[in-house]
Amino acid sequence: MKIGLRGGHSPNCKGAFGYLDEQAEVRKIYNELVPMLQAAGHQIIDCNSNANNVSGELSEGTNKANANACDVYMTLHMNASVNLNAGGVEVWLYDNGNSKINTIAVQICQNLSSKGLINRGVKYTTGLHDLNASNMPAMIVEVLFCTGAKDVGVYNKLGAKGIAEQIAKAIDQKATQKVEKVEQEERRETTMQCVFSVEGKKAMYYYDGQNVRIIGHPDELKILQEIYRANNGRELPSYAWKKSAPWWNRLLPMCRDSRIVTEI
Repeated sequence: MKIGLRGGHSPNCKGAFGYLDEQAEVRKIYNELVPMLQAAGHQIIDCNSNANNVSGELSEGTNKANANACDVYMTLHMNASVNLNAGGVEVWLYDNGNSKINTIAVQICQNLSSKGLINRGVKYTTGLHDLNASNMPAMIVEVLFCTGAKDVGVYNKLGAKGIAEQIAKAIDQKATQKVEKVEQEERRETTMQCVFSVEGKKAMYYYDGQNVRIIGHPDELKILQEIYRANNGRELPSYAWKKSAPWWNRLLPMCRDSRIVTEI
């Protein structure tokens, strides 16, 4: 799906202010959301604006979406109210004529409300520029109230990434799963780490990619294995080498300080 996406307003034409700066925060959500959707195979058209007036930033967004023939146009916002108790998530659509977009809008509200926000639901209007000037189905996502202390507490807990994850899952369930897989791959170590034992020796040895040293206590081995598993999603390689095949000798030329392995 080709998605025209915009973090509402412009750095030169700010939106609402409360406990949060709406424009600054929705741009953060935008930055987190883009790679999630791209990872699931969606094409994202950057419809952000740096215009210095409301008419300019609104028109620039819809013009970009229209020029790129997007399948859907989505803008991210935060609500504000003089009633500091007001809060919740809501999504605005032009009408209920597109079942797919309606389903996504409903799911966005449900996902974010499951994290502690009030579900204000899907609403319809023909009076908002993003909805009536776009050639494709459009939605305005009001993720929360930047003036509501409770909502801001939820936002501070989830962060921009947490909000983006809930929106991404509503659009495509695979979105965050693929991002998590990529992040796991990026966390994986590239060093030649391993532990090994040598026939006839009671000690266990740890090669950290640079040096070999004796593991002094079973708990040390356990910690090394747990850390490696957490970082790499797999077990720390372990070898049992025989004196007749002294493979540990192959490690010695690679060690920066091989003094400890003279004991092997």
